[in-house]
Amino acid sequence: MNRQSFQNPGTGDGNTPAISEAEFQALVEMVGPDEPEVLVDLLDTYLVESAGLVASIREGASSGNLDSALRPAHSLKSSSASIGALRLSKLCADLEGYLRGSLPGLDVKGQVQMIDIEFVRVQSALEVEKAKILG
Repeated sequence: MNRQSFQNPGTGDGNTPAISEAEFQALVEMVGPDEPEVLVDLLDTYLVESAGLVASIREGASSGNLDSALRPAHSLKSSSASIGALRLSKLCADLEGYLRGSLPGLDVKGQVQMIDIEFVRVQSALEVEKAKILG
C-alpha cells in the first residue's frame, strides 16, 4: 500500500512523518480493517476535537494563563499518540512537562508554534488517509 501521507511534506522535524505508519496500522487493526466507516468517523472526531485543543493551548499561551493550557496539552498528547501522530504527541508532552514544572527552560511561544505547525501536518496526512480509506 502506498503511504505517501506518512512522508514529511517539508516542515516539522527532519524526516519525521506526521503519522507513524506502524502506529496507524495498529489503529486500523484495532478498529478492524473491514470497518472503514468507523475508522473515518474516529479520524474525523480526532480532527475536530484536536483542533479545539490546539486552539485552547494557543489561547492559554497568548493570554499568559498557562494553567489553562495544561489540560488540553495533556489531552492532545494522548489522543495524538493513539492515532500515530507521535511528533505532535511529543511536542505536547514537552509543553505539559514544562507546565507541570518537570521540564524547565521551555520556550512556550515557540513550542505552541511548533504544535500549530505539526497539527497542520497531521491534519493533511489524515485527510489523505481518509481519502484512501474511502476509496
